[in-house]
Amino acid sequence: MNFEEVLACLENPDKLKEFISRLKNAGKNSKPFFNVQNAMVELRMNRFPRGIHQKTIIQHTLRFCDSWESFHEIRLVCKSWKDAVDTIRFDRFVDTKFFRLYCEDGVLPAGCDKYLSLFKRVNIPMSLIDSEDGSHNIFLILKNMKKLNEIGFEFMFDYYREFKTDRFIFQMLQNSCETLQVVDLPKCKMPDVSFPKLRELCIMYQIQLHEFQINFPKMLENMPNLENILFCIMQPYCEPLGQYIYENYRKHCIIGTFGENMLNMVPTKILEDVWMLEESLHNQKYISALEYLEVIIEDPEKPMDNNWDRYQEYFDQCRNLKEIEFVYDWKKNFITEILPNISEENQKIWKERISYFQARRIRLVNIGDIKNNEALRSKLEKEEGISWRFHFYTQ
Repeated sequence: MNFEEVLACLENPDKLKEFISRLKNAGKNSKPFFNVQNAMVELRMNRFPRGIHQKTIIQHTLRFCDSWESFHEIRLVCKSWKDAVDTIRFDRFVDTKFFRLYCEDGVLPAGCDKYLSLFKRVNIPMSLIDSEDGSHNIFLILKNMKKLNEIGFEFMFDYYREFKTDRFIFQMLQNSCETLQVVDLPKCKMPDVSFPKLRELCIMYQIQLHEFQINFPKMLENMPNLENILFCIMQPYCEPLGQYIYENYRKHCIIGTFGENMLNMVPTKILEDVWMLEESLHNQKYISALEYLEVIIEDPEKPMDNNWDRYQEYFDQCRNLKEIEFVYDWKKNFITEILPNISEENQKIWKERISYFQARRIRLVNIGDIKNNEALRSKLEKEEGISWRFHFYTQ
C-alpha cells in the first residue's frame, strides 16, 4: 500500500473499524501490534496534545465556556486545569443561577469564595445582605469580590435598611474604586473617593431632592471620566428634582426613554419609545426642548389609535422638533417598507401625516437614526459643550 492508500484506509470509518478488529485478533504479542505501537510512539501519539496544560491556552478556551461548568466540572479534570480556573477573571457577571440557589436559604456556602473571585462583574441580591446570615454573606462577598468592572445591587423597594446596606455598598465600591467602570446604585450616595475609570452611573430607584443636592455635586467631582448617567425619574415625586436638574444641569439632559410625561419633569432633546401621543407631548412643561422623537406605531392599519386622531394638535406644540423616527417593525423602514403594504385607505391617512411633517420641515428618518444612535447623542453633547449626559427613563 502506498501513502495515500494508508491514509484513505485510516480516514474511512468502516476500514478503521475493521483495522482495529484485526489488530485485536492478532493479539498484544503479535508483530502487527508491535509495528503499530512503534509507529504511534514515533509519532508521539502517546503524549498529551501540545498546549493542553498551558494556562494561557486553557484560560483563553474558558472564556467561551459556561462559568458554572468551568468551576464545577472543567476545574476537576487535573491540577493544571484547576489552577487555570482558579486564577482566571471572567469579564462577565456572576451567574444568576448561583445567587438563585442561595437566595431562598439566605446564606452563601463557605466554599463559594473561590467561585466569586472569578468574576469582574456582579449584580448582588440585597436579600442576602439583609438575611439572618447577612454578616457571613457580607464577609464572603467583600473578601472575594475586589477590583470589579461593574457592580449592581438588586433591591425590593421596601427592602432598604439603611445602616447595614449603606456600609456594605460603600465598602464594595471602595474595594473596586480604581477599576470600576459601571455602577448601578439604589441611592444617590457614594463614598468620597476617586473613581477614575467610572464611565456609566445608574441611579435606578426614586431619590429625594435634598439627597441629590447634597451628594450629586461631590459624586461628579470623583468621576472625572463619567460619560452617561442612567437616571430613573417619575411623577409626582420628581417634579422638585426635575426643576433642580433643569436649573443646574439643563445642558446635560440629552435622552429620555419611555416618554409618558417625561417632558413634564426634565427637558430632554431626544425622546424614545413614545406610544401615546397625548401623554408624551400634550401640554408638557419642557416640550420646547424636544428635537428628536422616536414614535412606536402599534398597528399601521389602526391609524387613529394612541391619540393619532389629534396628532396635529400635539405636534404643533413641538416647536423645535427636527426629526422623527417611526417604528413598527424593528427591521423595516416604516415609510418605504411598511406603508406600501397596508390598505389604500390607511395609506392615504399616513401620507397626509407625512405631508404635515414635510411642510413643517421635520425629517422622517430611518430605523436607528434616533433610537440608540450614539453618534447623534455625541453630536448633541458636543453642541452643548459637555462631557457627560443624563439618560432619563420612567418606570
